Amino acid sequence: MDNTFKILFGIDSDTVQKTCVIMPFNIPKAAEQLGVKTMLKGRVFSAGQGQGLTLIVSGMSAGFVGDCVLWLKDTPCEQILFLGTCGLIHTKDDLDIGTVLTPGVIHAFESFSDILTGNVKDPEPVEADMSLIKAMKLKIPVCSCISFASLHEEERYMPMFEQLGADVIEMECSAFFLAAHRIKRPASALLVISDILGKILFSSKLSPEDKKSLTDGISQACVSIKNFCKD
Repeated sequence: MDNTFKILFGIDSDTVQKTCVIMPFNIPKAAEQLGVKTMLKGRVFSAGQGQGLTLIVSGMSAGFVGDCVLWLKDTPCEQILFLGTCGLIHTKDDLDIGTVLTPGVIHAFESFSDILTGNVKDPEPVEADMSLIKAMKLKIPVCSCISFASLHEEERYMPMFEQLGADVIEMECSAFFLAAHRIKRPASALLVISDILGKILFSSKLSPEDKKSLTDGISQACVSIKNFCKD
């Protein structure tokens, strides 16, 4: 019997639950709030079980997240949620540190090489699947999103982001939705704003107020996911 899945994920493929939640990295206290007590380490991914959900930490980047989704094709997984963070491109009245949102239109700039050489071309926008967000009955902002392959080069490409009218930037959502479409699974994403380009860098130490807002936003997203999985 092929045990590739267990080698990669740390769990047997037949133990994957109906709802999978993918995080690109270990968001502080998210696993605990999702009711996941133990994460098992595979060669590439980590996975753990909660009530009504399987949590997978994929690793950051479009490639890791996309592959993670593709390998769910031959498992009991029926629907997939993505939980991640994002950077705000410009401060707006309804968007700030800790705001929970969902991407609508996503512009994919996933080639690190193209970003460095300046050969970036506007891709076809990726349309996010909103089906699970609607099923969760969440009233959260729907934002235009950039999936961008470099943290280092973000500020250099600000004029392009502004020209596209994007609200937020992250690294994986375009790959997440395209891979979910490939394996024919409904999929939606929840993103929490964790930084602001040019003002509060992803590497910055947050003020106590912003730290609390971010913690509250992560908790809000986890509660929404946990309640959805219970139902």
